[in-house]
Amino acid sequence: MLFGLLLLLCVACDKSEKETPSGLKFKVVKAGDGILPKAEEVLVFNYLFKDSKDSVWTDTFKEDFPAAILIADSAAIPTENGMVQMLRMVSKGDSITMGISIKDFFKDMLKGPVPPGFDTTLMLSYSIKVNAIMSRDSFMAFQNEFMMKQQAVQFEKDIAAIDAYLTGKGIVAEKTESGLRYVITKPGIGENGKSGQVAKVNYTGYMLDGQYFDSSDKSVAEQKGIYDARREPYTPYDVTIDQTSVIKGWHEALKLMNKGSKATVYVPSSLAYGPQQRSEIIKPNSVLVFDLEVVDLK
Repeated sequence: MLFGLLLLLCVACDKSEKETPSGLKFKVVKAGDGILPKAEEVLVFNYLFKDSKDSVWTDTFKEDFPAAILIADSAAIPTENGMVQMLRMVSKGDSITMGISIKDFFKDMLKGPVPPGFDTTLMLSYSIKVNAIMSRDSFMAFQNEFMMKQQAVQFEKDIAAIDAYLTGKGIVAEKTESGLRYVITKPGIGENGKSGQVAKVNYTGYMLDGQYFDSSDKSVAEQKGIYDARREPYTPYDVTIDQTSVIKGWHEALKLMNKGSKATVYVPSSLAYGPQQRSEIIKPNSVLVFDLEVVDLK
């Protein structure tokens, strides 16, 4: 009886272990629906990638968006690495684990040697959960819906941060539907800027926490510790409204200003650089503040 039980356990163990055409072995910890992805379908999954010292390299379970891969035609299988081949062999709901030495990881997956400074004795492991298999169009719709939700959440955070800052400073600002907050600190003359007009703009940019990152005014740049000799000469910046490649918040602000006017504008990340990291100071989803002066408007 004991022998029979052990035999059954071994058979079950064998069924849970699989191998890709390139020889990569992996284990199915929990089986899903068994329907494998087809060419031109997108496999959506989360994964935890860590080493044998329990250092986490990547954990998409804690990130906002899962990983995804487009399944190529079967003709590509011989040229694919073991990881890609493995993802062809899983189904929705599958939970799988896979281990590989760091040497084989760099050699087979990244096609190069282990970089200096890495412990070459490390073992790496993946724990993967397959969330869905969908068509390319469905994935695009899923991605767009997700991004819209994230943008809405971020917008609310940005507006709350800006309004809290303004309240704390006792600043009364005008508001636009897009979320821009602005204060005209010096009125100008004539009509406000219009699309296609060229505004000559002096500006200084900083964060809500007071960190300065750019200015067209040399004296301000020197005072705030952001002077850069490569910027010489420091001069106003020409912006063709709605055309020049500057953030959306600038184009909107310049249509609220006229020649000679000055304003301080508070720009939510949706009107700035969004989730893109622009510099060490301007991190993803940063709210920006600009002191703007329209020197001329033509």
